[in-house]
This record gives sequence, structure tokens and C-alpha cells, in this order.
Amino acid sequence: MSFELITLMAFCLLVCFLAAELYSLRRGKQHVSLRWEFNMSLTEPDEIVTMTYQIQNTSALPIPFVSFSFRFPDGVEVRESPDWIEAHRIGGSLAQMYSFDVNLRAHRGLRGKIHLSLKERGLYEMGTAYVETGDFLGFRSVVRHTDIRDRIICTARALPERPKMEPLGGYLGDISVRRFIMEDPSLILGYREYTGAEPLKSISWLQTARTGALTVKKHDFTVDTDVAVILDVEQCPKAVAERCLSLLRTVCDVLEERRIPFSVLSNGDLFATAKGSGRMHNFEVQRRIGLARFIRYQSLQSLFDQWCTPGFGQRGGIVIAPRYTEALAADLERFQNRSSVKALLLLGEEE
Repeated sequence: MSFELITLMAFCLLVCFLAAELYSLRRGKQHVSLRWEFNMSLTEPDEIVTMTYQIQNTSALPIPFVSFSFRFPDGVEVRESPDWIEAHRIGGSLAQMYSFDVNLRAHRGLRGKIHLSLKERGLYEMGTAYVETGDFLGFRSVVRHTDIRDRIICTARALPERPKMEPLGGYLGDISVRRFIMEDPSLILGYREYTGAEPLKSISWLQTARTGALTVKKHDFTVDTDVAVILDVEQCPKAVAERCLSLLRTVCDVLEERRIPFSVLSNGDLFATAKGSGRMHNFEVQRRIGLARFIRYQSLQSLFDQWCTPGFGQRGGIVIAPRYTEALAADLERFQNRSSVKALLLLGEEE
């Protein structure tokens, strides 16, 4: 083989290597796509959330070096084995960054899962994803990053022991709430004047014709088996505020289990939800609990006025407040003096 031919072949190989190098620098990063998704958007503390990721090579050439990683925010805990964490975590024991190195063949990809959990209530933006691609000769690499725009809401933690709610199993004033839960519309205690807050189906047209004024049947709280859960928001320590939200979540769980329609009214940033029950209604309530910042917008008295608005039709009430105060007692007394609805009071302060 002549020297000229060897020189030509070497030159051609050099040109090919340089062309591959330039191609990998300019186009390599554009042919690597990293995607992810989470299996839920609403969770509770310590519940397992699964993140599924897929990294794909869309080019017709292999990419010999690809490194991708995820940086999770504080409050997110990776729920994998210690060996897995040791193999993938970078930056020390307190870091929240986990990296993977792969070799992608042409038009091929890899899939995987990471199991996570959230430590406390709130709204979480799930961090940042990084993709590092190397050049053909391994001299340099290019890093690009993308914010993980998925948001996960963590609702309040349920209380380990459910609060004492004796009226739901005994007597609330002179009304048997046990029968109210079991719903027996045949029990009529009497009749009273229509106030405008009762549903039209409770009007007794026979008694109305006899008395000449709109009259409603006085049932044993069985016709409208629904409850209003009132959350009083005021400035208080964070632990007390979180316990109030945990009380709210636990009470809603109890009502949902018993299939009692309920609405949530708040003088804070939970605002008001429509009366209802079922999966979608409960999802909306838990979503608002997770997003709540415990900021007050109106007085408790104005909230009670909203509760009495015609059309709400609540037949029972559960009031949740951070602490027992003279102002709270006065508002409750004024409300009870002008309303037949009886309320159960639960406090955020454990004592």
C-alpha cells in the first residue's frame, strides 16, 4: 500500500471524525428528549407518589453518553432503597439531586420510575430536570435544564384519633342526630312558619291552606341530611392552624364515609364549597385544604350570616376554631339565638 493511499485514508477518517464531532455538538442535544409524569396531583403526607420518566434518542445515530438528573425541592422525600439512593444521589447526603448515566442507541429509549412522598401540607413545584449530552469524541459536554412544571397539592394530615363528635351519635339539642344520619323522613315533630331558608319540598301545603301562611314540616332532621362545616380562621401559631386543617380534613372524611352531604364555609382562603358528596366533591375540598394559607378575609359573624342564607339548607353544623375566645362565644350565642340549627364546636388547641 502506497504512502499516498495511507495518507488519503487517514485524512478521510479524520474528516469523518470531525464531521461526527461537529454533528454531535450541534445536533446531539436536540435528539435527546426527557419526559416525565406523576400518577397523582393530590396527595397526603407520606403517601407514595410515582414519577415515571422516559429518555429517548430520536436520531439515527447512537449517543454514547447521556446523563440526566432530577433535583427535587425541600419537603420531597425519595422512597427508594438505601442502595438505590447511594447509587444515584449526588452532592452529599443532604442533597435532593439524583443522576442516571445511560448509553442510547439510535431511535431507542429507556423508562424508569421514582417513588416519592411529601412531608407536609402545601403546594409543591417538583423541581428541575437536567440532561447532559457528550460529544462524539468525549472531549466536552452540553447541559440543559427544564423546570418540572407539574404541581402536586398535599392536603392536611388526618388526625391519628378522630375528634370526639358525640352529637353525631347522640342528641344535638332536642334533635336526634342518630336518626338524622339514618334518615327517616316519616318522623314529623310538628310544623312551624316558613323562613325562606328551608327547601320547597319541606313546605306542608295542607297546613299552609289551613293557617293561611307558608308552613313547613318540622322533621327530626331527616329530610335534608346535610351538614355545614365552618372553619373560623384567625391569627394563631402554625401548629394550631395546621391542627385546625387536620380537624377539617378528618371531619370531612367522617361525613364522606357516612355519605352525608356537606359544604365547607370559611372566613379565610378556603372560601365556600357547594354542598355535595362523592369523589369529585371530596377532591375539591381536599385541594382547598392543601392550598390554604390560613389568611382571614371576613369576620365569623358574617360567615354565620352566609350560613343562614336561603338556599344553603344545612340542618347541622360543625364549627372548627383555633381557640375558645369570648368573641367566638358571643358569635355562637348570637347565631344560636336566631337560628334553629345547632352547632358542634371543635378547637385546634389540643387542651
